[in-house]
Amino acid sequence: MDPQTSAYFYALGASLSFSTASLVFAIYAKNISSIWMNYFKTTICFLCLSFSVVLFVDWQTVSWSVVTALLISGMLGLGLGDLFLIEAYARMGAGRTLILFGFQPMVLGISSWYLFSQPLNFYKLLAVLFFLICLYLFSLEKFKEQGHWEVRGLLAALFGVLFDNSGILLTRWSFDSAPEMGVLQANWIRASGAIMFYIVMNPFLKSQLWKRFWDLSLQQKKVITAASVAGTFVSLVLYLTAVRVAHLASLSAIGVFGPLYSTVLECWINKQRPSKYLVFAIVSFIIGFAILLIY
Repeated sequence: MDPQTSAYFYALGASLSFSTASLVFAIYAKNISSIWMNYFKTTICFLCLSFSVVLFVDWQTVSWSVVTALLISGMLGLGLGDLFLIEAYARMGAGRTLILFGFQPMVLGISSWYLFSQPLNFYKLLAVLFFLICLYLFSLEKFKEQGHWEVRGLLAALFGVLFDNSGILLTRWSFDSAPEMGVLQANWIRASGAIMFYIVMNPFLKSQLWKRFWDLSLQQKKVITAASVAGTFVSLVLYLTAVRVAHLASLSAIGVFGPLYSTVLECWINKQRPSKYLVFAIVSFIIGFAILLIY
């Protein structure tokens, strides 16, 4: 399997892991707070990466410009971006929030063409089109159900997407500038940036990180810790492995799988039949993904 094809499967695995965890994040963000939820999952991610770096990483010396870019990437994407994202989860739910990630293929496609000279050929544009059709169908279904959109939640999701995109672009630039750097090393530096963000902001955010964690039941502690590992550590390692080599616009389009998967899982949990919109959206996703793999 060539590196580009492998990258798409890594991205799909990352989306699957993150989307599953997002359902848990939405619950705890609503019941406790979005600030606490994001600070906790970021801390768990940092601890897992620190343990992995010590055991498995042959540390490579990279320039200070690369380190700085990754630290800023972590602050923007894992810190500020996820803070907005989880606020949107609490207000809108994971599925509807992830709808706005459909803007990522367009934003990253234009940005990566301009910054990294990555071409946007006909087949990649066609695949992105099917992903956006899939997203439109999903969005249409939710609009018909609700009749209106929540402005604050949508704005929070949009800012989350923009900051996440900024972090991805900085990370890709870092990999291009230091190709010898491994994924775990890059992730650890990014997570360090996110932790720095929360340490500095904690006096203002007043998250009460560990106090609120110890107030949870044993079962709740297990669930939130497992979700944090899957939705941050596992997801980030898979996704950055893909980001290292993949075409960014195509890669981000695969993230559209997230809202579809989250919705299907919610249907299964709530014992609801999938709507016709959801069925056609899944078909559209499969066609787009097949185009990426073939071309």
